[in-house]
Amino acid sequence: MYAALVLAAHTLATPAGAVSACETEKAQKTNSAAAVFSHSPNHELMLEEATKEQEKTLLKRQMRQLEKLREQAEREAVRAEKLQQLKSNTSSAG
Repeated sequence: MYAALVLAAHTLATPAGAVSACETEKAQKTNSAAAVFSHSPNHELMLEEATKEQEKTLLKRQMRQLEKLREQAEREAVRAEKLQQLKSNTSSAG
């Protein structure tokens, strides 16, 4: 509660002109950065290249996951076959 009162007092004590000037400066920096970025001739090319790199990385990751799943399926198939042989050996011995 005390912290809220201190914050409220500080906010009320800040001159409106200072807040306005700060917001204006922040807006100008944002606008100038956006203008530089949007006027960059290679912006679209850079964006396209970055997207392609991300797609390649994702595809590689998916391929590794797929390979791991395939290997796991092979191991499980071998286990299932051994279990089936064990069951058939047990039933024929009994």
